[in-house]
Amino acid sequence: MALRCPECGGSGLRIQATMELGPDHRSDERSIQALRCPDCGLTAVGMYEESRRGALDSESWSHTGYPAGVKALAALKRLVRSCPAPKDPRCKCAAHRQLDQAVGGDDSILPGVEWSRPFGIQLTGRS
Repeated sequence: MALRCPECGGSGLRIQATMELGPDHRSDERSIQALRCPDCGLTAVGMYEESRRGALDSESWSHTGYPAGVKALAALKRLVRSCPAPKDPRCKCAAHRQLDQAVGGDDSILPGVEWSRPFGIQLTGRS
């Protein structure tokens, strides 16, 4: 899946690491991602969310990025690597708990993520 980089406009934005966080009050599925564009050097944290709430045939999703410093991205990847089951949203490890707190507003876990500067992530149509 090729993602468009909001900085350079190219199709090089890549997911380097991901952890499934499970449902919250808004979404049925959530994942946090370490994103990097090798073309321009952009580093960001991504949040992918899906909801199947509402009408039986409706499904909605959002994929949002937040600019992040290199240290924040390294911390995110370190937490994902420390988890025994990053694709299991029911995992109760320390990394899952910390990243759930980070997306809930605890800025001390991933310092350097600009949560106030969201950008939409788009597919480019290329793989």
